[in-house]
Amino acid sequence: MKAWKGLLVLAVALALAGSFACSGGGKYGDAKDLMNKTLSAMDNFCAAMDKATEAKTVAAAINVFKEAMSALKPKMQALDKKYPELKDPAKMPEELKSYEKKLTEIGPKMMNAMMKIAQFTQDPDVQKAQETLNKVMQE
Repeated sequence: MKAWKGLLVLAVALALAGSFACSGGGKYGDAKDLMNKTLSAMDNFCAAMDKATEAKTVAAAINVFKEAMSALKPKMQALDKKYPELKDPAKMPEELKSYEKKLTEIGPKMMNAMMKIAQFTQDPDVQKAQETLNKVMQE
């Protein structure tokens, strides 16, 4: 469970970094777009976890989320370099501030998903899925 809390913090931090650089239009259009994709991946993961009733579906949801984050992570890292000013929340451009609210709203859903995973941590497939997701998030 402790690893998942760290993972959630990292996911949100990566999403924030990506969001502060992602979405269509304006100087930060690419950042707005990436943030929308990140939020969508997080939303899809939460929805899949809400529906998951057994270890098999929990592992599948984790794996789908891992694939989404694997695809988005290099883009987030590139935007982080492109827009270093976005690392300071006090200097957040107006056009990106709405994403902070969206991330705050999805936080509790992500925590609920993590709590559900905790119910299945003894399952080998869930353990493997967690390990691969952790690797993606830590790289």
